[in-house]
Amino acid sequence: MAAQQQHAHGTVAPRAGHEQYTCPVCGNAVDTLVRRRKSLGIFVPQWGPGPCRNPDCPRHVA
Repeated sequence: MAAQQQHAHGTVAPRAGHEQYTCPVCGNAVDTLVRRRKSLGIFVPQWGPGPCRNPDCPRHVA
Protein backbone atom coordinates (compact mmCIF):
# COMPACT_ATOMS: atom_id res chain seq x y z
CA MET A 1 0.00 0.00 0.00
CA ALA A 2 1.13 3.52 -0.69
CA ALA A 3 0.01 4.80 2.75
CA GLN A 4 2.20 2.32 4.64
CA GLN A 5 5.99 2.15 4.59
CA GLN A 6 8.08 -0.89 5.43
CA HIS A 7 10.84 -0.51 8.04
CA ALA A 8 13.29 -3.07 9.35
CA HIS A 9 11.39 -3.52 12.64
CA GLY A 10 7.76 -2.96 11.71
CA THR A 11 5.25 -1.21 9.54
CA VAL A 12 4.45 2.49 9.82
CA ALA A 13 0.70 2.77 10.17
CA PRO A 14 -1.74 5.52 11.13
CA ARG A 15 -3.90 5.02 14.20
CA ALA A 16 -7.19 6.79 13.65
CA GLY A 17 -8.66 8.14 16.88
CA HIS A 18 -5.51 7.62 18.97
CA GLU A 19 -2.92 10.10 20.14
CA GLN A 20 0.44 10.23 18.40
CA TYR A 21 3.61 8.99 20.11
CA THR A 22 6.43 11.40 20.98
CA CYS A 23 10.14 10.91 21.58
CA PRO A 24 10.79 10.70 25.36
CA VAL A 25 14.06 12.68 25.00
CA CYS A 26 13.32 15.58 22.63
CA GLY A 27 9.50 15.57 22.58
CA ASN A 28 9.13 15.52 18.77
CA ALA A 29 6.43 13.41 17.18
CA VAL A 30 7.54 9.95 16.01
CA ASP A 31 5.93 7.42 13.68
CA THR A 32 3.57 4.81 15.06
CA LEU A 33 4.83 1.31 14.30
CA VAL A 34 2.71 -1.80 14.30
CA ARG A 35 4.41 -5.09 15.02
CA ARG A 36 2.93 -8.54 15.18
CA ARG A 37 3.10 -10.94 18.08
CA LYS A 38 1.70 -14.43 18.19
CA SER A 39 -0.95 -15.18 20.79
CA LEU A 40 -2.87 -18.46 20.93
CA GLY A 41 -1.84 -19.32 17.37
CA ILE A 42 -2.85 -16.02 15.73
CA PHE A 43 -0.93 -12.82 15.04
CA VAL A 44 -2.10 -9.83 17.10
CA PRO A 45 -1.09 -6.23 16.25
CA GLN A 46 1.05 -4.45 18.83
CA TRP A 47 1.22 -0.65 18.46
CA GLY A 48 4.27 1.29 19.64
CA PRO A 49 6.47 4.30 19.02
CA GLY A 50 8.92 4.35 16.14
CA PRO A 51 12.46 5.74 16.04
CA CYS A 52 13.18 9.46 16.44
CA ARG A 53 14.01 11.30 13.19
CA ASN A 54 15.33 14.51 14.81
CA PRO A 55 19.08 14.75 13.93
CA ASP A 56 19.81 16.75 17.12
CA CYS A 57 18.31 14.09 19.41
CA PRO A 58 20.57 11.47 21.11
CA ARG A 59 18.04 8.75 20.17
CA HIS A 60 18.17 9.71 16.46
CA VAL A 61 18.03 6.89 13.89
CA ALA A 62 19.20 7.67 10.36
